[in-house]
Amino acid sequence: MNTRSAYLAGIAWSSIFGFSFLVTKAALSAFSPLELLALRFGLAAASLLALTAAGVVKPVFRGKPRGILALVCLFQPVLYFAAETYGVRRTSTSTAGLILGALPAAVAALSVPMLREKLSRVRTTGLILSVAGVSLVAAAGGGGGADHPVGVVLVLSALVSAAFYNVFSRRASRFYGPVEITLARMVSGAAFFGLAALVERLLASPGGSGALSPRAAGAAAWGAVAYLGILSSVVAFFLVNLSLSRLKAAQASVFGALTPLIALAAGELLRGEPVGPAKGLGAAAILAGLWITNAPDPNPVPGGTKLVPPPRDEATGA
Repeated sequence: MNTRSAYLAGIAWSSIFGFSFLVTKAALSAFSPLELLALRFGLAAASLLALTAAGVVKPVFRGKPRGILALVCLFQPVLYFAAETYGVRRTSTSTAGLILGALPAAVAALSVPMLREKLSRVRTTGLILSVAGVSLVAAAGGGGGADHPVGVVLVLSALVSAAFYNVFSRRASRFYGPVEITLARMVSGAAFFGLAALVERLLASPGGSGALSPRAAGAAAWGAVAYLGILSSVVAFFLVNLSLSRLKAAQASVFGALTPLIALAAGELLRGEPVGPAKGLGAAAILAGLWITNAPDPNPVPGGTKLVPPPRDEATGA
């Protein structure tokens, strides 16, 4: 694959993740959050297991530590996607996308105490800018009551969960490859959310309010499930790895920064979500923070790190 194809792959996966918030919002009009997650991960797990059976991917789990893999699966998919999906239901598309777009900053901040990595003054400045941007976006709201405080807290919780996932994923990568980690996450997500959705259905009162029955969902809702389960969870995973195989980490980070921009544009253009001055300023601060931390550092710190957006080998995550 040449460099041009790598750039096209990067644009493709950043677009898939950027639109995933909008698609999730649409799917939640037909399914409850637990039903959507069960269907999404069930489809993703089935797809990856089919690829495994066909020999396209060859995961190996035997003889490897299971504890670190269990921690990875706990933080993502279980905690992250539960918080993200319930949060997206009560926030605007742009708010969720912008807050979660600051994931690299959260990962870098967490890597200092947990992985003993170091940040130079330039990287620290970028981190502070990203945090300030998230704070502005969270405080600005979506306009017209689109952002409920509980929804914002849930999206912020998803951000924290994703940061812990990325730290533990780095540790797990000593023993497991990307395919193995992704397969474990998809299967564990299908099992956990499938059971949770079943319990939810069994406990639901007849005639109670809530999402529609899956039988009543239309083609658009099922298309959203297919988008999340196949495009966001399987196709994007391969696109991420294709782009990273040919591009430097700093180059790949540009595409990660595109994701919140795409989410912001999708929310405004397709859902009519207003972007006020405060949210616009917050978005600029987040992107400036990502840009600064990935620019050449004139005074690098030995053992330091950049705030490169970790590849959302999901499903990033969204």
